[in-house]
Amino acid sequence: MPVLLRGGLVADGIAATTFRADLLTDGPLIAAVGPGLAAPDGCTVTDLAAGSVICPGFIDAHAHAEGPLLSAGRVDGALAQGVTTLVVGQDGQSWIGASAATAGYLSQYFGPVNGPLEPARDFSVADFGAAVSGRLAQNVAVLASQGTIRHNVAGPAAAPLGSAALAAARRQVEAALADGAVGLSSGLDYLPSRLAGVAEMAAVAAPLAAAGRPYVSHLRGYGPDVGAGLAELIAVGRRAGVRVHASHLWGAPADISAAFDAADAAGVPLTYDSYPYRRSSSILAMLVLPAEVQAGGTASTLAALGQSRQRAALLATELLGDEFLSHVYLGCLPDAEARWAGLSVTEAAHRAGRGAGEWTLDLLARSQLGVGAHLDRTGLAAADIAWLAAGERQCAGSDGIYAGQHPHPRGYGAFARLGAHYLAAGPEAGYPLLARHLAARAADIYGLRSRGRIAPGLAADLCVIGPGGLTERATYAAPRQAAAGVDLVLVGGVPVWRSGAPVAGGRPGRLISS
Repeated sequence: MPVLLRGGLVADGIAATTFRADLLTDGPLIAAVGPGLAAPDGCTVTDLAAGSVICPGFIDAHAHAEGPLLSAGRVDGALAQGVTTLVVGQDGQSWIGASAATAGYLSQYFGPVNGPLEPARDFSVADFGAAVSGRLAQNVAVLASQGTIRHNVAGPAAAPLGSAALAAARRQVEAALADGAVGLSSGLDYLPSRLAGVAEMAAVAAPLAAAGRPYVSHLRGYGPDVGAGLAELIAVGRRAGVRVHASHLWGAPADISAAFDAADAAGVPLTYDSYPYRRSSSILAMLVLPAEVQAGGTASTLAALGQSRQRAALLATELLGDEFLSHVYLGCLPDAEARWAGLSVTEAAHRAGRGAGEWTLDLLARSQLGVGAHLDRTGLAAADIAWLAAGERQCAGSDGIYAGQHPHPRGYGAFARLGAHYLAAGPEAGYPLLARHLAARAADIYGLRSRGRIAPGLAADLCVIGPGGLTERATYAAPRQAAAGVDLVLVGGVPVWRSGAPVAGGRPGRLISS
């Protein structure tokens, strides 16, 4: 059924200013944009409030939404912010593309981030597409996951992949691309993704070149190590001949700028996503345990936690000291441990009458490593966050995690907070900035050519922001508070969110690659 949006301003993701126009959809596509459009027969007409702005539907370039998309078919915290497409398969650790054995491993090790796949089973990109077909309110784009593929072909083995395993890994990347994957991700803080060096990663990423898709990486280093992390990313891009993209980038602007110059000099196109919060979120094991303790799989790690000599060595490290753990907040826990959610580790241990380090190791052991946590990155300044948000290479990625009792608020507020940042320039300049950073750039990075902009013939994925603009409501104390200000969201021309609530029966989303 056609839909006519009448009387709004348009921020199309192309022009440097907004302009007044009506917008008409025809099925899943935009039919016309211009003043005084006539309503065809059978058209639904929506007269927008004065000061409303029609934007391209926002694209979350980095989301951990596999679980809610599979179970519920939508992510309300993202819909409330105007997000019509989520890019999943991030950090090289998704159970999309996993063998049954790998899905079992990731459901335990990375379950606090993506949620588990139950029952664990072979689950290709095509299998995921079939499982969500007809059930999605939003679109989803999938990255093949390098760590997942490495585990598929070699398990937790630390040795470099031999020629046969490399060939098998490349075939899995090719199969994922054929099934609609929009690139390849890695997560070099996680096991087994971090076991790959530049040569192995470039060999596995090689099929991306012919497909014109990016290699997307959670770097091996951020903050003071961001220069080295970006240098590794650039080296993979140069060897594989592919575009590269840094996930949730942060660090000193001088270090990052130097890496951008190096990428340009090497002829490697480099982009990034970022979210506007000082706290990060991950699995607790990664934050406090050395990589060598995590190597070998979860059973090996749990065995190490039970060895008195190993425990003593761990407790002597800064990562298990009271000071560091006072900046780590518990987000996702087994039900039996839910009372600790939202507290810092140090505070939870104090309430339990224990030392923070000992309590943390015991919690990881009791929980079979299934704990998610947030880290306050005290070295990340507000000015650095603003610099990243303003960058010409930047697109918005919430890094939203929806599992657990006390998730990070970024999944419910990152786009609203970024929107307010861009609108600080005033609506005339701010809305075009907002449309480019929250929609158009991610579409370019992932090759979603029919999305991210408003023009006839493009997908009718649209977000209408009311006259009051976007308002973030999620906080660290109340992380699931939905954002306000988005009056209407259309996916493929079908209303899926209206006046602060999902539209019943609206399931036009699908697995997309363009």
